[in-house]
Amino acid sequence: MQSLLNHYRRSMALHLLLVIFGVYFLVAVLVTVVQLYKEYDNTKKEFYNEIQTLPATFGKGISDSVWTYNQELLQSILQGMYNLPILVGIKVQSLDDKMDFKIGAVFNEQNQVEYYNSKGQPTEQALTGLGSNALFKHEFPIYYQGPAFDQNIPLGTVTLYSNDQLVFERLKYGFILILVNSIIKTFMLWFIIYFFINKYLGKPLKEFTYKIHQQDTQSPKPIDLAINWTDKNELIILKDSYNQMIESVNKYQLELLELNQELDEKIKPRTHDLELAKEKAELLAYKDPLTHLYNRRAFFKYGQKLINQTLQHSASLSLIMIDIDFFKKLNDNYSHALGDQALIAFADTLTSNLRHNDILGRLGGEEFAVFLPNTDEESAITIAETLRILISQITLQHEQAIVQFTASLGVVGATQQRQR
Repeated sequence: MQSLLNHYRRSMALHLLLVIFGVYFLVAVLVTVVQLYKEYDNTKKEFYNEIQTLPATFGKGISDSVWTYNQELLQSILQGMYNLPILVGIKVQSLDDKMDFKIGAVFNEQNQVEYYNSKGQPTEQALTGLGSNALFKHEFPIYYQGPAFDQNIPLGTVTLYSNDQLVFERLKYGFILILVNSIIKTFMLWFIIYFFINKYLGKPLKEFTYKIHQQDTQSPKPIDLAINWTDKNELIILKDSYNQMIESVNKYQLELLELNQELDEKIKPRTHDLELAKEKAELLAYKDPLTHLYNRRAFFKYGQKLINQTLQHSASLSLIMIDIDFFKKLNDNYSHALGDQALIAFADTLTSNLRHNDILGRLGGEEFAVFLPNTDEESAITIAETLRILISQITLQHEQAIVQFTASLGVVGATQQRQR
């Protein structure tokens, strides 16, 4: 299934075929539905016409039986009508209610379907299937005509019922023919379209794609296609355009090769300059771009070397950790621009008041650290206190306000750690 789906996605001919087939199928379904509905509507009208002819045949007998109160004759006539293949129910309503009779499926006063047996007694639902409860009716009056009366005497009404199920039964054969005809036409059209699209489009495209995949990317060659058409068409134009492109590519590749050789000769003198620039860039990679102090990576790299040297020569070494107090609040209250000014002033203060061999780095954000070689812990504490005071004396201008900040410092020596 997955391979078929991938083939469908890659094949333009199959994709086009399925689109055409899908559109035609939708149109065929719509036309078939309309045709089936028209057949149903015409057949239902025929039912109405046939039902409307029944009063002429059975009306006189029903009138005489109601007039004479002959229940057996009325039941016999209605049973005969009920056996007709176009009726599912009959209801007789006499004016005096003495000759009321129901047989089969009829509507009650609430337009609900009720069922009665041949004796006119209520029974369980006798009709099942599609359209069995979709009743439609024809009602006609019954009169008594006699020599002793100058005019017809109304006796009541007779209602004849049929349903869609009988209509469907009559239509069933026609429906099947219409559906089979639509299916055959759809698949025949699909086969014809598939044959010609595959022959004149699918196979040439597949051959074209295959030959392109077989091309040597270093030195592609023009290709030829076995196309059945003799006239100029899009595939032939595409093939010719591709071959022209290949010739141009080969020409440009040769020119490019010659140009590359020339460029190699011209670039060699600049290689040395680029290497020097690379070394300079690598040095810059160890610096924090804002404060120009060592970044975290460089600080730990040089710090590790210093620690190794200290251990090797049994010298003293101290570390000061520095964190600007409430730096986020400083940014939030006075803007990030002022925060950057604070970091620059802070770094300048530290640089100006430390030795050239002290390693000073920015570990991240407002966190800094200083390695003090050949410095014991007590001396480091004194230096840290001096730095703390100097930091607290830094002043920045923000609009009409003077902004100052403080820092927290921690000192650790070779054997023990103290916080300040």
